[in-house]
Amino acid sequence: MKLVLGAALAALAVGAALALGPEATSAEPRTVTWHTCPEQQDAPPGAQCGVVRVPVNWSRPDGEKLDIAIVRRRATDTGHRLGTLIFLPGGPGQSGVDAVASTDKLGGSERRFDLVSLDPRGVGRSSAVKCSTKLVLQAVREPVRTSAQFARMKKHSALLGKDCARHSGPVLRHLDAVSAAKDVEAVRAALGERRVTLYGHSYGTLYALKYAELFGSHVRAAVLDGVMDPSIRRREFTATAARSLEQSFGQFADWCRTSSSCLLHKQDTWQVYDRLAVKARAGTLHNAAHPDRPVTLAEFNGELDGMLLTPSWPVIDSYLSALDTGEPWGEDEDDTPKEKTVDYADPAVCADYRLSAPGFPAYAADQRASLRAAPHFGYSPNSLSYVNLCTGFPLRPAHPPTSSHVHTRTPLLLINSRYDNATPIDWARSVQSRLGRAASLVEVDGWGHGMKIFNPGAEQRTVLRYLTDLRVPRSGTVIPGSRPPGIPG
Repeated sequence: MKLVLGAALAALAVGAALALGPEATSAEPRTVTWHTCPEQQDAPPGAQCGVVRVPVNWSRPDGEKLDIAIVRRRATDTGHRLGTLIFLPGGPGQSGVDAVASTDKLGGSERRFDLVSLDPRGVGRSSAVKCSTKLVLQAVREPVRTSAQFARMKKHSALLGKDCARHSGPVLRHLDAVSAAKDVEAVRAALGERRVTLYGHSYGTLYALKYAELFGSHVRAAVLDGVMDPSIRRREFTATAARSLEQSFGQFADWCRTSSSCLLHKQDTWQVYDRLAVKARAGTLHNAAHPDRPVTLAEFNGELDGMLLTPSWPVIDSYLSALDTGEPWGEDEDDTPKEKTVDYADPAVCADYRLSAPGFPAYAADQRASLRAAPHFGYSPNSLSYVNLCTGFPLRPAHPPTSSHVHTRTPLLLINSRYDNATPIDWARSVQSRLGRAASLVEVDGWGHGMKIFNPGAEQRTVLRYLTDLRVPRSGTVIPGSRPPGIPG
């Protein structure tokens, strides 16, 4: 969905800066100077673009500024408009401007709401963090096994941090979700809206949660779709993610065992995975599409992890079958970025989570806990890559974990799939337990990490009723999930 908007966006200063405390507002909200967004290939017309200027460091409101890129699409049913819905994108690193500018629909919400989104600070057109492509590609994405490997990994992360700071400037030190939430408040003030409706997906749920803590009186309603838990500790972060990945793959294995359309139908899918993983660890797993380069365990698990996000069960089936039988998979293409630097928003996680391992003994204990949680996979490439990055990266959380003090007129709607390998259901349950009556959790008895408002059936109905009618389901409600693509109902 990420497309490039080629033209510069208009500049706007939003008057006096927001204060640091809860419920702070701009002293003098002003309107945004909107411009027609440059047309994107196959994108419908109608999106308007602008910027809101905010402090790089909110504790120094008169200091250096950065421009937050924003986009808006007007409600199509103007006679029944309910206000503004601000979409908070995930990643970290996804562009909300591209998402809204490139599509005119958000699961039906576009009829009643003006759709607004932004590139969070450090992303896209909002002073993107940039780092050396070579150093980013050299980042360790597998568990290290010795103290010497741990020391090299930590040294590389420190070197990467210095490189990112050199290419990105002061924004690198202020990527945290509290600062991002204050940027959202600046957007609200610039729009002139007394209250806004939020839709956070994946990492965007962290921005929504922080905004609800700081500016609850300005929240009409908020959907947190694929919930991040900012209070989770490092060991639980990696273990729950590993268990969720293994459970998600188990759902594919169950389908493959019972479906004659699965190429691996007559085999034990877990045995196939284990056999290929052993080869990957030994450096003897090859994709015939590029036989001169072995498939590493990080690449192997990373492919499966990405395919399970949709989830794409028939694609996983083809991938495993090809590797097992020696058939080529995909094309032999070099997709390595040619530029010397690359946009790299991952350090934002180091600003929000305490993931840095104090030493190899603690790191090894974490890996043992993950192996107990996921005996086959042993780790989640997604979560472990953040631990490896943050261990040695010169960036630490500036704010305490999310508190339980959320006061909004309507309880937050948390919605999460039970088999989501990106944001485990355990995280959503933890956040709901901490927030109590301030949030209601709906569990989707289904799969994948996609936005629920796009999934027809109970998922979309639940979200739209909440957004439009403020109908809050009873916490603990379980609804059926839509079938994975290519799988009969």
